[in-house]
Amino acid sequence: MLLQASSNEIGVSLSTKQVQQFMVYLHQLRLWNQSFNLTSLTLDDEIIVKHFVDSLVALKADDIKVGAKLLDVGTGAGFPGIPLKIARLDLAITLVEPTRKKSSFLHFIVGLLRLENVDIFDGTLDRFLNEHLSHGSFDYLTTRALKHELILRNGTKFLRQGGKAILYSSQPIDRSYFSSSWLLESEYTFQLQRGYGQRVISIVTPSS
Repeated sequence: MLLQASSNEIGVSLSTKQVQQFMVYLHQLRLWNQSFNLTSLTLDDEIIVKHFVDSLVALKADDIKVGAKLLDVGTGAGFPGIPLKIARLDLAITLVEPTRKKSSFLHFIVGLLRLENVDIFDGTLDRFLNEHLSHGSFDYLTTRALKHELILRNGTKFLRQGGKAILYSSQPIDRSYFSSSWLLESEYTFQLQRGYGQRVISIVTPSS
């Protein structure tokens, strides 16, 4: 099966139960997508590779510690946060999504999959910052959808000492975003299966 083969290829092994959860996720995503524009992707293979597998590559790009708290900003229909949670039940995930139809889907799918230690904030990152005493609360900050400069502007406020931002893109990060606040720790470049193109995961850390 494509999901298992592709995840094995990137060094992330999934159990039968985890694969079943991803298939439920895929089915519900396609079902909801008929009424709400959750993703522009419509083919199963595209969703599996471009959303699920792409999300999981963070586990290869960095040695994410057991029990880590992860803040996923602009998660949309749950990427990368929900795939990471399915693969790593030990992680505590907070999903931030301002679009109501997408956050409604997040509440539904998290409940359906019975995922524990997943919080969903229906709002923007700025609102999350203002309404939650979350300064220094997270080990990791992730985003696949938002512009990197938006994340890096306030990202240091969310991270604990030693925390990292995991940034997904199709190209190496533009280092002009860093100013004096961030350092590039590493970049992991890989090719998506089925010829779906290059992806880059940049791991950046606060400079102080």
